[in-house]
Amino acid sequence: MVAILGAKYPGNRIVNRLNKKEFNAIFVTPSLHDRKFKEKLAAHNVIHYIGSPTVSIHGILTLIRFKIWKKKILVTWRGSDVLIANKNIFYRFLSKNFQFLVNMNTTLSQKLVDELKKIGIKAKLQPNPVYTLYNICELPADKRVAVYLPDSSDYRWNFYQGDIIKKMVNDFPDVEFIILGNKGKRFTEQNVKCFEWIENMEDIYKQVGVVVRLPLHDGLSNTILEATSMGRHVIASSVNFSFCKIASNYQEVKKYLEDLLENPTLNNEGSDFVHKNYNLEKITNELMEIYRELSK
Repeated sequence: MVAILGAKYPGNRIVNRLNKKEFNAIFVTPSLHDRKFKEKLAAHNVIHYIGSPTVSIHGILTLIRFKIWKKKILVTWRGSDVLIANKNIFYRFLSKNFQFLVNMNTTLSQKLVDELKKIGIKAKLQPNPVYTLYNICELPADKRVAVYLPDSSDYRWNFYQGDIIKKMVNDFPDVEFIILGNKGKRFTEQNVKCFEWIENMEDIYKQVGVVVRLPLHDGLSNTILEATSMGRHVIASSVNFSFCKIASNYQEVKKYLEDLLENPTLNNEGSDFVHKNYNLEKITNELMEIYRELSK
């Protein structure tokens, strides 16, 4: 029924969850030069993009091809897509004026819904079932903090405010920092451990009392939902989520971290909220219903 394209990691997680419910879904990489590509999609009349194709020329070309093939198009806007459409006049023009190729837009948070509305794009709030929820777990005895800070490029380092993280690491020498998505080339501090990839995030959340995520623009990430589900407090920069500590500058980050380390508490209310409102079975069923409606 549905072919999922775009971001590979979340796309494959959605496919795995759908297949467990015996729902026909595949993940594909679009290729306009592959003569058999149309055949691969023959049994899939709904195309679900994870990441908006309208913020690139190639993406729009694939959209046109899919519409010629009479496919129904669902687009999930991620935070980075919304940022591009808001900041770049050219891609904002493309995104708005090629909406006739899209049957439905969804996005991951109310903040992103509102930002898309400002540029004339209607989107439904619909999380994707790509995260894992954990049972609430007691805090560790040690002072340990997890930070999401990819460093694969200067752009990503700056986008996730690497300089602020670096300052935080040096201002809290007695705290151990676990830096995620990071090869460690920019850190020599003794209180830092870097991991480019973690297979089992549950173990990381159990080891830390606080999680920090500071991108310049964000929707509602797996990190926030997963950490909060376990009762961890999250210091975040740009989400509209009342169970996070929202910091707009380094002084606020430092103040929140000092308070949370000095007076460690479980985020019980946040955990309850996430388990109730982001139940994976509920979210998966909602997504399947969208696919069914589009396929009619």
